[in-house]
Amino acid sequence: MKQNKRLLALLVILMAAGLLFAQTTTSGTLKLTGAYGTGIEAKLDAAYQAKIPVLAGEGPLFSGNNVKVKANLGLSPIAGTVTLDAVLTPIAVAEISLGGGLGTGWDFNLMDLEGVKLGTPLVSDSLNGLYYLGRAGAAFQFDTGAIFSGDWMSVVIRTYHELNYKGYSNASSGQTWEYENGGAMVNGFNYKGEYILGYQMPLMVNLVGLQLETYTFNLFDDATDMVGDLSVIANTQFTEDLSLLTAIQFTNYSKDDNRVITKGDGAFKRIALILTYAL
Repeated sequence: MKQNKRLLALLVILMAAGLLFAQTTTSGTLKLTGAYGTGIEAKLDAAYQAKIPVLAGEGPLFSGNNVKVKANLGLSPIAGTVTLDAVLTPIAVAEISLGGGLGTGWDFNLMDLEGVKLGTPLVSDSLNGLYYLGRAGAAFQFDTGAIFSGDWMSVVIRTYHELNYKGYSNASSGQTWEYENGGAMVNGFNYKGEYILGYQMPLMVNLVGLQLETYTFNLFDDATDMVGDLSVIANTQFTEDLSLLTAIQFTNYSKDDNRVITKGDGAFKRIALILTYAL
């Protein structure tokens, strides 16, 4: 009798796993980012995602509930970073995410660039240590197109808030380091906020909007002033799989001679182009 019950339980588990696997969808993207401001920047990202239905219910708020597991490999001329994130959508208007990553940097002598630096003053620490990142975030998102019918009725609102810990394995407590020209940092917690207001249209240029990103570094130990980037964005959808996002960015911070991020007056930062191909 016990053996029959175990066999039945195993069959139920296998059937549930098979059903879950059948409903899982996967996708991938290749993304090429180029930017011009104080210099030229370039980065290639390859991402793969598995979307698994979880806690799905009735109605528009719950029918699409899922967990997305995302892996990303980013490569620039001076650094390589791999990240893994899990994103839970418990309700259509909210997301909860948890993830992390590892990376390392090297010198690109042709353009006099250094991917990872350490010390005061900062000097190259090429391939000598690992950059690491852990993060937890939550997002709220809403599309008026879900309420009002019509191709021209879609206003997208999204806000995202993240607590992260960034560190460099070769840095001691309080020691300054820099990764991929991101500015001088110390091992510790940081905050990132993101706010997007966009208008979607049934045109080739299918999205225009504003994006504000805010940052506070060294959050729990002599926190820095909050700084941010404001971007005017437009997305051009060439085909179903190929799109180009254009962003004109302004900022209220700069990096001094020691690469320390310093709050200042608003100024133009860069023009960024992100070409994305869906696999």
